[in-house]
Amino acid sequence: MNLKKLTMLSILLIVCFSAFCQDCDKLLQDGLYAFTKMSNSGSFSKDLRTYYLSDSFKADMHDGKWGSSLTIPIEGVPVSLGMNYNENDYQAFRSKVLSISELNVSSNFIQTTFSTVPNTNLYDAYNKCVAIVASPGATGFIQGLNVETDNDVVFTIYYRPAAPGDPMPVISDFNVEPAGSVISGGLQKGQKLTAYSMYITCKRSPGKDLILTLQTDRGGISSKVSGVDNPMSGKEIPLGTVITSFLNLEQLNVATKNNVKSPGGVWTSQYSKWAPCDGRGIPNSQLQKITSQQNAPDLRGVFIRGLNAFDPYYTTAPKDQSQLNPNPTSLGEYQPDENKAHTHYTIVTEPHSEHGRFTNGGGGNQGGSENTSASGGSEARPKNVSMYYYIKIN
Repeated sequence: MNLKKLTMLSILLIVCFSAFCQDCDKLLQDGLYAFTKMSNSGSFSKDLRTYYLSDSFKADMHDGKWGSSLTIPIEGVPVSLGMNYNENDYQAFRSKVLSISELNVSSNFIQTTFSTVPNTNLYDAYNKCVAIVASPGATGFIQGLNVETDNDVVFTIYYRPAAPGDPMPVISDFNVEPAGSVISGGLQKGQKLTAYSMYITCKRSPGKDLILTLQTDRGGISSKVSGVDNPMSGKEIPLGTVITSFLNLEQLNVATKNNVKSPGGVWTSQYSKWAPCDGRGIPNSQLQKITSQQNAPDLRGVFIRGLNAFDPYYTTAPKDQSQLNPNPTSLGEYQPDENKAHTHYTIVTEPHSEHGRFTNGGGGNQGGSENTSASGGSEARPKNVSMYYYIKIN
């Protein structure tokens, strides 16, 4: 993050913070109006929805104004759109937005959105606001909101002097565990802090906690980011693996720390490890980058069937050729239900015979046909139990 220069907006906001005159979410909402140039009708949620349905948003997204991707929650379900979207992706996103009358915007949504937007001044101001509101009246070092990615962590630390004109701290000692993790941020013994905010970027080590400890002549601070050591989120499970689970998405997020690297702790296709197999977009995920697939497979209500060939160089036929799909499909392609071709026979009733003569109740000697009664349900299916499917995307 390049945070050496603050815009006039950020400076004014910092002055305002000293009197605690704005709520942090309101602050960032005002910034969003300026960032998007959207009209202000007095209802932020409705204005944001209108913007997402506009040609301006479509152009902003394509031009990368929102970064590589944007994920918004619609009725609790994350909906994503990448900057390299095609028309089908955009129409799917638009139809989701059209299904609601307004967007309920939470702090997590705002934090996640702005942590991925290339507008660091505004996000820096929001972080300062959160730190001050969380610790009203506090002076000295204040822990800000750390930003986590797949490989890095940006530690956010603020220092608030007890009074105007107080000298800034001088670093007497610092430590980062594991050793050698610091990438940027300029930590040196004897260094005098020259700004109220400090951003220190450190490289993550798989499975290990990342701990920053800073000591100065005016006090110190320690910050910790937990490592991802849950086996369900580990690197030993390859991308594209599909699992069956009894846990719904919220429970899976907790059990696997699914969103531990995702800004704001909400599901995003760029940072979350697992995605539900419900056809949602997965832009900027590792799975999308490797396979070029824009969406997770949609396994809602269907069974999984093996492709006819897994390896193009292994051509040995199965022992029983009939196990292959007679109407082969491509990877991830849906195939509707169908009954195998078969023949129905009509039951023919013969005329009644009595003493060598055919009779039909005095009505003649004709026979007739009889159709069987319809039976069964709405589909042909084996015995089954419903479960959730998830796919590894990062």
